Amino acid sequence: MKSHLIALSLLALSLTANAQDWKKDYPVSDLTGLQADNGVDVYLTQGNTEKLTIEVKGFDENEVRATVQNGTLMLGVNRRSGIYMNGKNRSIKAYLTVRQLRNIQVLGGSDLIGQTPFTANDLNVQVMGGADLKMTLKANQLNLQLSGGADVDLQGSARTFNAEGSGGADLDAAGFVTETCTASAHGGADMNVNATREISLKAAGGSDISYSGPAKLLSKSASGGSDITRRD
Repeated sequence: MKSHLIALSLLALSLTANAQDWKKDYPVSDLTGLQADNGVDVYLTQGNTEKLTIEVKGFDENEVRATVQNGTLMLGVNRRSGIYMNGKNRSIKAYLTVRQLRNIQVLGGSDLIGQTPFTANDLNVQVMGGADLKMTLKANQLNLQLSGGADVDLQGSARTFNAEGSGGADLDAAGFVTETCTASAHGGADMNVNATREISLKAAGGSDISYSGPAKLLSKSASGGSDITRRD
């Protein structure tokens, strides 16, 4: 009798797990912003249409948040507390195609991976709380904030690049060629930037900035055990 109960319990657990593995298309249109939180991984494509497909393991459909507020797509988990992605069999992957974005936020252990090069006019990006972002960009102006152990890897180019890093965040933008760059790092942040025309650099609180390119160095300030070095 006990063996039958164990078998039934295992079957119920298996059926529950299978019920929580699902895939769904969501209607989206006229997007201008994106916010990913709670460990959601976003695979971003720029195209002539707008489309969102979400693949989920280990969550019920009502636990996954995919809503649009004032043109911003909000992706996350509908839970008040807890670690959302604990366990190997729990994941939320969002495959998003957009025409254009002006604002991107990647938070709370989420990852954003650019599937195609992304072209924008002015783009504001925040990466925080252990989140990662990897993209190839072409922009007129990119404003980037990264903090709390975030990792950002950029390729491409921009006319103007403003970057502010803190809290152990890492920025690798050696392959992101900009005309004018302003970079500020504090609280143990590390930055690697590249500029061709003008560059201004400030590091404090044990942070490191390395830079390359033929840009004129307009200002340079390092304090609190920080280093600013030029790469040849």
